[in-house]
Amino acid sequence: MRQLTTDEENLLIEELKIELKGKVDGGRKNIVSDCPWCGKRGKFGVFIGKEYGRKKKFASNCFSNGCGSRELEPLLKHLNRLDLLPGDTMKLSESSFEAKGLFDKEEELEVDDELFTVDLPEEYKRTYETGYLDERGFEELDYKYFEVGTSNYFKFQGYVIFPIIDAGDVVGYVSRHVWSKKKLEKYNRKAKKNDMFQIMRYKNSTDNDFIKLLYNFDNVIEGETRTVIMVEGIFDVIALTRELDLYDNPHVTAVATFGKKVSDTQIWKLQSKGVENIILGFDPDAVGQIKEISKTLDKYFNCFIADIPFEDTDFDDMEFFDMFDVFKDHLVTPRWYNINKVQIEKLKI
Repeated sequence: MRQLTTDEENLLIEELKIELKGKVDGGRKNIVSDCPWCGKRGKFGVFIGKEYGRKKKFASNCFSNGCGSRELEPLLKHLNRLDLLPGDTMKLSESSFEAKGLFDKEEELEVDDELFTVDLPEEYKRTYETGYLDERGFEELDYKYFEVGTSNYFKFQGYVIFPIIDAGDVVGYVSRHVWSKKKLEKYNRKAKKNDMFQIMRYKNSTDNDFIKLLYNFDNVIEGETRTVIMVEGIFDVIALTRELDLYDNPHVTAVATFGKKVSDTQIWKLQSKGVENIILGFDPDAVGQIKEISKTLDKYFNCFIADIPFEDTDFDDMEFFDMFDVFKDHLVTPRWYNINKVQIEKLKI
């Protein structure tokens, strides 16, 4: 096993102490517990720390029967905690993938993927030019590949409307007001004070639950798309497609989950098309959610996290070279993320 960092040592000690229900000695380098293999009380020891010069080593031993293994990986596997196994920062092009488990829709979970066709708002009309979207960087190909429209119907005036397509059918829509958040908040404060109607930032469809939907799902080509970049919102999908020129790339596609969540249905939909690799690209402030979601995704896909190094920045805010830097040097495994990001965030509290 490679040399452990101090952060990795600390994480292993804390997590193994919980898993083994053991006690840590005064130097915080040894755990004594009941043996997880034979059950002998107080007869199992774990050592994590310096040994043989400057190298940091791991050792475990059952003092009663000598059962189990002195190596870290077999112990973590026995405890069902392979997520704690230290790993290196990964690059997608350099990694060696291993097969993941199939999400068994029929036997493991009741996955409800039934969807209803949805009517777009009254007087909806597709558009190929809007001042609001042009200011956000939309180009000719964006309008061609990602349908967007407007409506003169009074309830949707001032909104841009994005249909959500699944198997060629409209199964939902997201409509966003063209005013900035700051301008909307200012208007709504006055409206509330004067007992006037307030303007909602979003007006979305309600026919299908959004946990069943993935934006840009139809561009995941069955049997061809092996890698999916999973982000939170529509504008992130479009920005990634534009800057990385993914318009006609059948092998890599970006999809949006409509927020910091991933459902069983969304996992099933991606696996059903043969997707093997997921790059999770949620906003960098969502450390806790990224940890839990990546842990789940890693059961079914080769999961990597785009560890965005820029504060308060998502893909919609980036230009090509920023994105290139993220995918070149900042793809990490869920294990790495848990050790190097989650634990650091805990120390800040």
